[in-house]
Amino acid sequence: MSRRLSFDCPTFALITMCILFTGLFAACSGGSTRQSGNSDVSVSGSSGGVSFRLLWQQTGSGSKTHFTPSFNACVDHGIGAIVATVTNATTTITTSSWPCAAHEGRILGIPDGTDYMLQVNGVSSGPTATTLWTGLTTSITINAGQITNLDIVMSYIGGDVIQPTVAAIAPQSNPTITTNVPATDRIVIAFSEPMAISTITATNTTLINSGNTSTVSGIVSYVSASNSAVFIPSAPLAYDTQYVLQVRSCITATSCITDIAGNTLASDYTNTFTIESTPTTTPGAPSGITAVPGNGQVTVDWLASNGTVTYNIYYGLAAGVTTTNGTLIPQAHAPYVHIGRTNNQAYYYLVSAVNSTGETLSAAEVSATPLFPTGNPTPPASLTLTPSIGYNTLTWPTVSGATSYNLYWSLTPIFPDKNSADNVIRGVSSPYTHTPTTEGLRYYYILTTMNPIGESAESIQVSGGVGSIGIIW
Repeated sequence: MSRRLSFDCPTFALITMCILFTGLFAACSGGSTRQSGNSDVSVSGSSGGVSFRLLWQQTGSGSKTHFTPSFNACVDHGIGAIVATVTNATTTITTSSWPCAAHEGRILGIPDGTDYMLQVNGVSSGPTATTLWTGLTTSITINAGQITNLDIVMSYIGGDVIQPTVAAIAPQSNPTITTNVPATDRIVIAFSEPMAISTITATNTTLINSGNTSTVSGIVSYVSASNSAVFIPSAPLAYDTQYVLQVRSCITATSCITDIAGNTLASDYTNTFTIESTPTTTPGAPSGITAVPGNGQVTVDWLASNGTVTYNIYYGLAAGVTTTNGTLIPQAHAPYVHIGRTNNQAYYYLVSAVNSTGETLSAAEVSATPLFPTGNPTPPASLTLTPSIGYNTLTWPTVSGATSYNLYWSLTPIFPDKNSADNVIRGVSSPYTHTPTTEGLRYYYILTTMNPIGESAESIQVSGGVGSIGIIW
């Protein structure tokens, strides 16, 4: 997916104000950028409360940068939970915790008083809980019957100070070649360590046509399991043409590729590839075909083959799919996210390579069975999209125990998971109207449930839009 930062502030101007005021006040107060009281019906008697949101602090080019969290800041920084502790002098008043994906928290029942401190720790994901990020605000006043609003600036305190590097850049189909690269190929960038997913974008990872110096349109998808990013061109590349993949460490002083500790990519990288000649024979059969199940979907992937202009997918509900009995998905490109599937129903797939001289079918058939995810919380059992001119309406059934829902959306299929979406809207409720939308564009949505335990797996993925068509080459 093409990565785009998504901010809590509603407009760019407000974002700028947030950043400026954060930097100004944090230098004086140790992290609080706003502290104001407001009445709240849930607070009564002689107690009050605090409500906080998180800002993140990184160091680059010798200066500190404060910024509101992007939608996947928790993934970016390797944080699973937020633990907040309120103290007065040496006395601990209360400690509470939230899933990091909530991006904010609220503590009630704090006695009326002054000189409180709030410390917020970001605890790592995984089996060993380690505090990686922390923020502290002091001199807090609690007024009876009111909520005090705080911005907490989070700073990295982990031990990782090593700058990440690019370990390798190579075509997806054959990592050893830089010539005769299939025109339908992808380019893989392998990093030396886990990276902050939202910092790897189609802006700082670009493919340039050496012949006319034009930038190739495409999307960038980060795969956490392999610490790698994949540049996927929007259309087949030109034959007999040289391309240069550029990975730029920083576009500006505050727009850099970083690892989860905030360390900037050590240097820029480039790699040059030459695309195959115009095919004159039947293409080679696709290989390396895989099918990965999801909730109501299957992601079909394969390696590019030389001489191919486009690919066809044939699928069925029983083994033995052929071009005759299978349902055709024409002009597909890898990876293909086959949404709208039925859970607990097996699907079988073949992939063929096509050019002007003919079609070559893959020898291997693959299958996958979509499943509704288990665990607590569970995602909504269904998600329905109703497109209208200028907006899309999404509805879903209530999940027992849900505290809120997060809506992830993109203009291309969302894979491999929600963290690859380009945008998120938090705290939505059904029905939700997504506006504005553009006529002719197809929008892709998934939904997750939030409860005190954490965030659910993805709902089924739905797509649509007035006048839209599916994404094909």
